[in-house]
Amino acid sequence: MCRTASAVDRTWPPLFMKEKDMFSVGMIGAGSIGASHLAAVEHHPDTRLVAVADIVWERAQKAAAPYGASAYSRYEEMLEKEHPQLVIINLPHGLHETCVLTCAQFGAHMLLEKPMSVSHKSCVRMETACKAADVLLQVGHVQRYIPQNRAVRAMIETGRLGELAMICDLRTNNYFTPKRPRWFLNRAMAGGGISMNYAAHSLDKIQYLTQSSIERMTGSCTYLQPETDVDGSAQMLLQTQSGVSASVSLCGYSVVPKDETMLFFSRGALRLHTGSDVAFTVGGTYEEIDCTCYPNAFDAQWADFISGVRQGRILHCDSAYGAAIIKWIEQLYEKE
Repeated sequence: MCRTASAVDRTWPPLFMKEKDMFSVGMIGAGSIGASHLAAVEHHPDTRLVAVADIVWERAQKAAAPYGASAYSRYEEMLEKEHPQLVIINLPHGLHETCVLTCAQFGAHMLLEKPMSVSHKSCVRMETACKAADVLLQVGHVQRYIPQNRAVRAMIETGRLGELAMICDLRTNNYFTPKRPRWFLNRAMAGGGISMNYAAHSLDKIQYLTQSSIERMTGSCTYLQPETDVDGSAQMLLQTQSGVSASVSLCGYSVVPKDETMLFFSRGALRLHTGSDVAFTVGGTYEEIDCTCYPNAFDAQWADFISGVRQGRILHCDSAYGAAIIKWIEQLYEKE
């Protein structure tokens, strides 16, 4: 069963460190999102980057150099020589399991980029290995940390708009752009296409906004892009355990980009453009909500992860949460 957004009460073995001791951090995979993770490490007073590993050594060196960290072309060598206490994993989805199992053997706590893996069975093996090694694994579902999403959640909690009735989540984007790394278009490595990559965000967002787990879901996807075996569009209809219905529509063909989530209430509506703006209405014009009081999403995610490690527990997106999202996406693919 998928977890709600409330704190998880499972405890982990405590870290034998003084409160003010700094954690050493290694990053595996220096892709585009890695820069945001490294900035978050730098901004946190209790963490320092010691190494970056990437199969392309020059890329690892470029990412590590601004922080005075070492660069490696093999993450196994990085783990053996640097022994980082925390590891950020930013690899193609199909490489997640092997990397997590290796890091667990070295006793490193991990922040793993979403989606957790390419199959639910793989996720279960990863969770089992981390439990056996007494290490913490947090999956990088970042939706709960994005300022606009947090502003929506805060508005919901005021009750001003009444009871939440339904959610419509729409995302259109040219998924098959030449700039996208080719491994994303290989199902064996990516686990799927737009559903695996974007629906993972949508399902995370809906569960955070409703503070409720998904109870049931149905849907379908299409495979219309030549020379690929991944899906390019998907539609899902789901219901949360709290009774809120939601639709998710994703299109990755030749479209004008759009990322909009509409939330409809008994006395109004919220219009959410995640990462951009959010506004509400009570039947007239839309009024924008100020989101500047919230910190950068990656800074907030990293601080939450460190807090979880300090306290010996994961606060939100643990391996069970990440695995449940993969299970729902697998269910969509099983309907093909």
